[in-house]
Amino acid sequence: MKVTGQQPPKTAELTAGKVREQEAKQPAAQPQTVREQDSAANRTSLTTTRLREAIRTAPDVREERVAELRERIRAGKYETDAERLAKNLINASLREDIERP
Repeated sequence: MKVTGQQPPKTAELTAGKVREQEAKQPAAQPQTVREQDSAANRTSLTTTRLREAIRTAPDVREERVAELRERIRAGKYETDAERLAKNLINASLREDIERP
């Protein structure tokens, strides 16, 4: 080891130098133009509008499923798991209580 009389570099200076080296190696992120930002916002808005329309036009009752269940009940082939049903009813009730203002 050679003694020069100079003070060793501080750790913070070394760390900052390494960070600057890493930043120099990585390409800088290109800022979005206002047009690109507007385009992204419009796509999001359009998607949201389409989802709302799909929800609005969806039937409240699934007629095919209701008909299938009615037929199974009529034929005596409908079976249910009472414990699972009870859990679902309790969970739904708890969710309603939590969501209420």
